[in-house]
Amino acid sequence: MINTIAPSGLDNNALENNVALKESYDFPLVSGIDSLYYFIQSNSAYEAFFHLSIYSIVEQSKETNGGFIPNGSLKIKISDIEFVYFGKVQGFYFFGDVAGMFRVGFKDPNTNQGVQDIRIQLQGIGIYAMGLVRLSQYINSCILKEITTPVYLVTRADLNIFCQYDLGSVIQPEQIVTRKRKFSRIIGTKNRYETLYVGKPPARLRVYDKFLEIDKTSEKFYYMKLYLDQYGIRMKDPLWNFEFECHRDFLKQYHISTLDDLLSNVQTLFHKCMEQVRLVDISTISEKDIEANRLHKAPTHPLWEYLDSSYTFNASVQNTIPLERIVYAPKELTSNDFIEDFRALVLKYTEHAVTVNHDDVRAVLHESRLWLSHQAKQAVKPFIPVVLQANNRSYLLTRNFIAVPILPKSLEHLSDNDLIEIGELLTKALHQELAQKDQDIGLIIKHTQILNTEKERRRAGQKELELWQQ
Repeated sequence: MINTIAPSGLDNNALENNVALKESYDFPLVSGIDSLYYFIQSNSAYEAFFHLSIYSIVEQSKETNGGFIPNGSLKIKISDIEFVYFGKVQGFYFFGDVAGMFRVGFKDPNTNQGVQDIRIQLQGIGIYAMGLVRLSQYINSCILKEITTPVYLVTRADLNIFCQYDLGSVIQPEQIVTRKRKFSRIIGTKNRYETLYVGKPPARLRVYDKFLEIDKTSEKFYYMKLYLDQYGIRMKDPLWNFEFECHRDFLKQYHISTLDDLLSNVQTLFHKCMEQVRLVDISTISEKDIEANRLHKAPTHPLWEYLDSSYTFNASVQNTIPLERIVYAPKELTSNDFIEDFRALVLKYTEHAVTVNHDDVRAVLHESRLWLSHQAKQAVKPFIPVVLQANNRSYLLTRNFIAVPILPKSLEHLSDNDLIEIGELLTKALHQELAQKDQDIGLIIKHTQILNTEKERRRAGQKELELWQQ
């Protein structure tokens, strides 16, 4: 957590319609990263470490305790630091250092190989006591150095501002302009909320009463108090947190994948988030525009401008080039892409113990025309016959690989014997097709009709000739 300090608080009574000039907002605040999750790439020593120091110990403890490990009972040491076992979540065996600064998850390197083996979650105590950058360097370079390579992939970062100000009295969902469709409020009393969510993962804004949320008897409260005291913020009401929760899929849209990418672009990322969700000053537009939900016509609220301009992160040198969202070229999806995505979705539902009705899945696939019968596939995508050369004659192969003779463009130059021979071949092909389960007789019928037309033409001509000869 890195800070921005502002002077003394603002008298809310001086506001008219919850609007004031940007210069009027001068309450104390501190900004930075409140939460960070990332993966570390394992090395060749990891597999032996996992099976000897994690898996075997956990399984042995389960056997000793009848399949259940009591909370706080299993402890191990990694790099001479003591860790306590918290349980298995999403395939990871999670441990936390006894000081409560961070958690680390280890997974079997031979399962789910599309995911990195080591997962890190920085805890609030560690961030407040050591600082986010120093804590992550301590984990990466000291504690887990022997089983990792220096590749750190960010999965979640919460960019936040702690404010000695009642944000809930000004930030109302009815005055927010955004493309994000999901809003939710956790109500504390009749006239105010405890928490406001705007949007949903992979990117959402959360505004909440931090003083109400935190346990005043916890160790986290103690370290947070020491931290905020340095910047003129007191652990008293009001104390609110304003944060953007950014997950991996959102970060990757702005070329942010590694820990270094994040730390060098924190400020520009926060400003980009503030553009996507905007509090507006509705007192400047007409009632007609408000009723028609044309809030985008209103200027940005001064409080929003104040928060945006106040955000800083000076633990790393910051890029000044604005972040641009990646515009991905449309990808031509294949059936393999569908199967892989579907597999990932099924795995996610399995991890969350979601029950899906088999008939419902079939119905959805049938409606989408992804799941078609053989006959339906023929109607949707006609079969293209294969050409075959044999016995000085050209054939087309049906779906069942039955040879159908190809007719010339004109049958006039064929002898009667040629017509009879082609007719016999077509009859043979038809007989073979009728013996198949899924018959493909369209081409045979078409050629037979052409052949019969030519035969009828010749009979009519022969009768006319006989009449002239009488």
